[in-house]
Amino acid sequence: MPPAPGGGEVGYLTDVFNHMVYRLRDGRAELDRVNETLRKKNEELELLSTTDSLTGLSNHRSLMQRLDDEVTRFKKDKRGFSVLVGDVDHFKQYNDAFGHPAGDEVLQTIAEIMRDSTRKVDCCARYGGEEFVIVLPDTSAADALDTAEHIRARVAAKKFSGRKMTLSIGVATFPEDADDAEAIIAVADEALYQAKREGRDRTVRAHRLKKTG
Repeated sequence: MPPAPGGGEVGYLTDVFNHMVYRLRDGRAELDRVNETLRKKNEELELLSTTDSLTGLSNHRSLMQRLDDEVTRFKKDKRGFSVLVGDVDHFKQYNDAFGHPAGDEVLQTIAEIMRDSTRKVDCCARYGGEEFVIVLPDTSAADALDTAEHIRARVAAKKFSGRKMTLSIGVATFPEDADDAEAIIAVADEALYQAKREGRDRTVRAHRLKKTG
């Protein structure tokens, strides 16, 4: 950048300095834009890694991390939690009769019912296939049973392609029914299959299973 006519050396240096400042500002603005884009992409990747793509619920990995967190929290403040494990009754037959897209719609609708029936602090997850898990912090067995019954009744009242679908649910409470994350799932799962054996479309509490088993 040559000296401006009549500006002298001071004017020239001032122009050079101002030009450098403008370039630095532009560079900083561009860097901020790049960093913001990276931040959003990282958030999207984190969401994809913890979310079930079909239902939008938490996935298996995210669920197990949440259970570990709840167990850790209990060790600090002695506040327990409850777990619901639900499975769609006769889901394979429904898929065979109406096709996989219709089956996917059933899972998505049940996921929405679960979200609508729980609090923001709760964790609703697709455990795999047609099985769902809900983690209810600071929730007694009785309150968890009420939540499970509410969800079960809403699913039973919903019409899917003109056909009724139902949900069987097992309920377990920490630490009464188990002492670690994997065990609480296993106990609730046992209660779920007791509900299946009793005729489906019902809720069974894990402590009841222990007393009768």
